[in-house]
Amino acid sequence: MEEMREATASERERYYRDEWTSQNLPDYIMHTLSLREFGFDHKGTGPSDRYNQFMTPDMISDYLKERHPYAVYSSVALYERPSERKKWLKSEVAFDIDAKDLPFKECDCTGGGVCEICLENARKVTEEFGKTLSSNLDLEDISYVYSGRGFHIRISDESVMGMGQAGRSQVVEYVTGGVVPSDFTLSLGYSKVFRKRVKRTFEKLDGEKMISEGLRRESVKRIMEEKERVINLIDDGSIENIRDFEGIGPKSFKKLLDLLTRLNSECADGKVTIDKKRILRVPSSLHSTVSRKCVEIKDIKKFHPDEAVPNFLKK
Repeated sequence: MEEMREATASERERYYRDEWTSQNLPDYIMHTLSLREFGFDHKGTGPSDRYNQFMTPDMISDYLKERHPYAVYSSVALYERPSERKKWLKSEVAFDIDAKDLPFKECDCTGGGVCEICLENARKVTEEFGKTLSSNLDLEDISYVYSGRGFHIRISDESVMGMGQAGRSQVVEYVTGGVVPSDFTLSLGYSKVFRKRVKRTFEKLDGEKMISEGLRRESVKRIMEEKERVINLIDDGSIENIRDFEGIGPKSFKKLLDLLTRLNSECADGKVTIDKKRILRVPSSLHSTVSRKCVEIKDIKKFHPDEAVPNFLKK
């Protein structure tokens, strides 16, 4: 994978002058451009310049070529008056899956760094969430975005864009497996989704993590000795039988289940999903911290971050 490093001011200028074009904006932004709030980070300290509105693609093109900001954001919300963030119309439902914040690590990345391994883990989680959104929730207008250090899912179905915070919270809990179901055994619906998420999380969970979260060392030893059996119990909906293992018991089982459920929910930033006024990086813009293009993904199964390397790193 190409080196990830901070882009210089001259590289940002070159990117927006020579490589960026408004034609790279995804349709869902292009067709609603004048209804969105735009925000900018000019110094690498966060999006402090907000409440911007662009009526045409040429207007935003002129702005980016002249100012070449450190980062570019737009709202998931549509407003009648976006420059005042007033007269809300509706908002996309968005998921933010950040590789550096995944609760399970198969690499040594620290301090906000990401590598090919953790980005691939984030891509798999993103693909997994997308399947649930389409197959279980019957959503169709789903877009995937590589954000530079992770992935966004942006949903524009009319059936969800008018939702309030409570409805959005239920969507993120369902998709991530963030609440314990009342019945583990059902072969369809949320029970099945939850078992898939718990299985994935448990497979990546190590004993030291469980101990650090308050499970007794003896219980953890037993759970790890019976790891394959635990996975089989999760698969067939008999997860509650874990509490009958010798040395486990109801208290350790509850702690394990609570831990797995919490880790499930940490695979996405739930605050992003429930926030109707959130701003996200604009696909086609430059993530200057890592020198990667934020790009719309046509096929989430086949995407590789090297597809997002700007030309100034290739020369």
